[in-house]
Amino acid sequence: MMRAKKQLRIAQVVASTGNGGLERHAYDLSDGLVSKGHDVTFLTTATLMPRVPSNVRAVELPLDGNRNNPAVLYRLWRELRDGKFDIVHAQGSKAAQMVSRVKWALPAGVKTIGTLHNQKRNVQAFRKLDHAIGVSKALSKDINRDNCTTVYHGLKTELWQDELPTAKRNNRLLMLAVGRLVEAKGFDLLLSAWTNVDADLLIVGDGPDKELLENQIKKLGLEGKVTLQGRVENVPGYMKAADGVVVSSRREGFSYVVAEALLCRCPVVSTDVPVANEVLDKSLIMGTDPRSISDTLCRLIDDIEAWRRQCESAFEFALDEFVFEKMLEKTERLYFDLLDARH
Repeated sequence: MMRAKKQLRIAQVVASTGNGGLERHAYDLSDGLVSKGHDVTFLTTATLMPRVPSNVRAVELPLDGNRNNPAVLYRLWRELRDGKFDIVHAQGSKAAQMVSRVKWALPAGVKTIGTLHNQKRNVQAFRKLDHAIGVSKALSKDINRDNCTTVYHGLKTELWQDELPTAKRNNRLLMLAVGRLVEAKGFDLLLSAWTNVDADLLIVGDGPDKELLENQIKKLGLEGKVTLQGRVENVPGYMKAADGVVVSSRREGFSYVVAEALLCRCPVVSTDVPVANEVLDKSLIMGTDPRSISDTLCRLIDDIEAWRRQCESAFEFALDEFVFEKMLEKTERLYFDLLDARH
C-alpha cells in the first residue's frame, strides 16, 4: 500500500541522441512524475533538449561524448550533487555507466536506479546501482540481481487518434508491420517469407535500409503485394484498420509494436523477442527464418477469428500492464520503497 506521499526531487539522466523507445519512455515518465507533484530535472544531450516536456526542468550536458571523459563525468557529478536529489534515475546503458562512475561521490542518502531498455552484452553498470529496472522479464534476467524489478513500458492510449486511415485493400487481407527500417527489425526476412503469403503487407516506418528493402521487393516481384508506407503519425489507427500485425524482429528489448497492437485488440504474431514471448500464446511465436514466418502466417490468416481468440488473454494483459498509468505507479512506488529502505 502506498504510504503518505511527499514531493521527491528526481534526476532523469538520458545520454542518448535518438528518437526511439528509450527517449519516449523518459519523456513520458518525467511528465507523469511532475503531474504527481514531484520535482524532476532532465539531464540530457543537446539533441534531446528541444523534446523535453515543457513542464520538466531540462539541463544540457555533453553526455553524447565519451562516457569515460573525466570532464563530462565531473560536470554530471556536480549537477547531481548540487541538485539535492532523492533519486537519480539513469535511462539506458550509457547513462547507467556514467552514473555508476560518480555514484560513490554523491551525497549520502541519494538512491540510484538504472533502466535497461535493450539487450546489451555488458550490464555490469546496472549491478553497481542501488536498483535496476528491466523493461521486460528477459532484460531483468540479463541483469541477474535480486534488486531488479520488471516495469513494462506504458503507452498513453488516450492520445491516440480515433480516425482510421484509408488503406488500399484490393479485397485482400491486409497485414501490417511497423518499425524503423534497420537490420534488427528483420523486414528482409519478412519480405522473403511474403512470396508464399496470400495477403497484402503494409510496412510503416523509415530508416537507412529503405533502398535495400525496395530493391528486395522488386527482386522478389512483390510490388503488387507489399507497400513501404514510410513514417506515419497515427500508427494505432493503421493497426485498427489491419487484419493483423506481424513483428519480424531479430532482437528487441521491449516491442512497442506488440504492446500497441494488443491495446488496439489487433491480432499479432511475432518472432521470439520480448515482450511478445512473455505474453503471447506459444503458437504465435515464429522462428527468424523465412520458412517459419511464412508457415505461421499462412496458418493464421486462414482463420483470422481463431487468431484473434488466441490473442484474447494477451489483450487483457496489455490493458492491465502496458498502459502509462501502471508504469508510472510502479516506478513511483519503487522510488518510495528505495528511500524507505535507507532508514
